[in-house]
Amino acid sequence: MALFFVAVTYFSMAYLNTLMAVESTQVNQSLEQDMAAIRRQVLLLGDIEEVEEGGDVVTGEHGLARWSVEYEYTEVADLFLVTLTVELDPEDEEKGVTEATEQFYLTRPSWSEPLERDELRARTKERLVERQLSSER
Repeated sequence: MALFFVAVTYFSMAYLNTLMAVESTQVNQSLEQDMAAIRRQVLLLGDIEEVEEGGDVVTGEHGLARWSVEYEYTEVADLFLVTLTVELDPEDEEKGVTEATEQFYLTRPSWSEPLERDELRARTKERLVERQLSSER
């Protein structure tokens, strides 16, 4: 009888853990889908002033979301490190997330300053020539 109760307890705990894992996966999938939609909207903007302003978007699962973007120049011309921050509807806390952040690299020639672009290209060319010369030795 005791063995039966131990088995039932074990299987009940396993079942509950499985249910919680499935629910967690569904929440993560909906957040990923909403983040992908917001990212697409941001990537469609070509003007840097529009991107710097940020904006609001209605998501499929999390309601109203406010997004903002910070970007950094890299050592490669026209390549930027972009940080997308999304604040989700505070009334949506039962979904488990109120803010999400992701970083990615983005090539945007229209964001670059022409003089800085030329300097970065010259430095990149110098590095490539140095590598080529050192590999020939």
